[in-house]
Amino acid sequence: MKNFFLVLASVLFLASCDSKEKFQGRWSNYYLKQSSYPLEIRSVVIKNDSITFNYPYFEYSNSYSLNTKKGKLSFNDLNLKAFVKKDTLSINDSIYFVRDEVDTLYNSDILIKIDLPKVLNQFTQKLNKNNLNTYIYFGKRIDNQEFGLQLNDKFAKVSDLPVFVFVRNCHSSKDYSSIVNTVLSMDNTTPLNHLEDILYYLSMINYRQIDLVNDISLKFNDTVGLYYDYEVLNRTISHCFVHSSYNTNRGQMPPPPFTPYYPLFEDINLKSKFIHLKKNQLFHQDNVISTSELKTIIKPWIENNNVVFSLYDLESNYGKFLEMTAIINSVYEEVREKASQEQFNKSIESLSKEELREIKTKTPMHHVWSYSIPHFNHVVKRDKSFFDLKIN
Repeated sequence: MKNFFLVLASVLFLASCDSKEKFQGRWSNYYLKQSSYPLEIRSVVIKNDSITFNYPYFEYSNSYSLNTKKGKLSFNDLNLKAFVKKDTLSINDSIYFVRDEVDTLYNSDILIKIDLPKVLNQFTQKLNKNNLNTYIYFGKRIDNQEFGLQLNDKFAKVSDLPVFVFVRNCHSSKDYSSIVNTVLSMDNTTPLNHLEDILYYLSMINYRQIDLVNDISLKFNDTVGLYYDYEVLNRTISHCFVHSSYNTNRGQMPPPPFTPYYPLFEDINLKSKFIHLKKNQLFHQDNVISTSELKTIIKPWIENNNVVFSLYDLESNYGKFLEMTAIINSVYEEVREKASQEQFNKSIESLSKEELREIKTKTPMHHVWSYSIPHFNHVVKRDKSFFDLKIN
């Protein structure tokens, strides 16, 4: 009898091992075995006690600890039924991946690697996915580790952006009254001269709405299956972005045909306050400050409707820039939330359009965020003002 139980325990152990082993390896999204849901994921790698989902458009992944007991993949607080039949991994009877050791089945090569900034505790905005979004990727090229721009599945010059964005949106929608949006995923170590160029070329064609991606996380629900959730900072590039005489490394591209002039400020006598990002450090009045000090410093500026300039040098990196911009944006949100509670006794998210307009009028977002230090200096030196705003 004792031997019988030993044999039974061995069989169960081997069965358990086999159950775990059959999930091991790389599984790729393959268009010939279509999932029940639209599936963005490029591939899945299951190795020992971990599972990694790879993003389709650049080298980026989400990894989780994995438990494979009782025919389920348990990770990231999810318990999804899974089984393997021949060469196919089925998840929840509706999501399919094909075994593929070298990740070749997605029908496109990965060109760049992007380490997203992942700034903590500043982001509440989520990306609104629609057919008017234009996605652009800027990171380190896989082939030579230099910084490069990817449009669709090809490398491109930043000067190609106006034609790419304009043609793409002409084909994607006939509703030209809608606001088109550019979604920028950029490596956190990118020098800011590249960001300045991208903003320049987008302003050239008046595509001024831009979502700056902070992080991409993997989610699941029964309606859409596995999907990516984008954490973003939505900003609007100024109408008057550049002077034709401002020279940068973008070459001999002519200046944009500007839209009719719009005053940036309703009162040219508003007080101006300055934060600088230099060599990846924040400065106020030539003193280095921390991110927590930044919030304390700018809060009274925003409450008093001062103009907040957050200027950057061209050598600092994108991650530090996004952190600075997100913190300032979060203080605007805090001030507006407080005003909403005091005036209407409810959260700003619960306000009507008219009430929200009133709060925004009371605390307008006077934040100049898209100018580098040399560009700002050029404008002020040339015009003796910043687009009519008097500068002390």
